[in-house]
Amino acid sequence: MLSGYCGTLLTPMAANFNVVPAALLEREDKYLVVKVQAVPALVILAANIALMYTLAF
Repeated sequence: MLSGYCGTLLTPMAANFNVVPAALLEREDKYLVVKVQAVPALVILAANIALMYTLAF
């Protein structure tokens, strides 16, 4: 449950949800928001996996 939202930042659902802010900001690439979210999502996912591996097991 700690890492579930990391995947949703990269899914088509996130793309649909983030098209509106991109349109309001008048960005040429409407998927730029999802592309920017990919790096933090993967970093948070890796950190959560490392923490759970060391603290839970």
